[in-house]
Amino acid sequence: MGAVTERRVTSLIVLLIAAALLSQTFGQAYSGLGAFSPMFFPQIVLGFWVAVAALDVVSELRRSSSSDHPRLMRVSFMGLATLLFLYGMTRLGFFLSAVPFSITSLVVLGLRNPLAILAVGVGVPAALVALFNHLLVLPLPTSPFTWWF
Repeated sequence: MGAVTERRVTSLIVLLIAAALLSQTFGQAYSGLGAFSPMFFPQIVLGFWVAVAALDVVSELRRSSSSDHPRLMRVSFMGLATLLFLYGMTRLGFFLSAVPFSITSLVVLGLRNPLAILAVGVGVPAALVALFNHLLVLPLPTSPFTWWF
């Protein structure tokens, strides 16, 4: 199991927060609102968050050495990129701000294959737009240039 480390405690706290938020979305009744409840999308996002956090906790518990030093520049850059993504989403819409954010995130996190960076960086935001805007009809913020994305 190993010693209690900052990374393990942080992973556990993130899992507990995600589980608590997910538990608050169940049992709320919204009648007469049509096909989807307002809790539909938050339950999907929080469900993924719980799954990823649980995998992170298991990964941390299986790791024998805790020689990871926080990389302040990487964390700072990702924080700044996230803030720019959130601001850009209000001005440019989801897709036009998600593509640069995805590509930047992949490069900062160490992915070096240009084909994979381009495929994931454009493919994931495009798939999310197709899923939410066109299939589920739960629109994401759109671009001021076109309604398509």
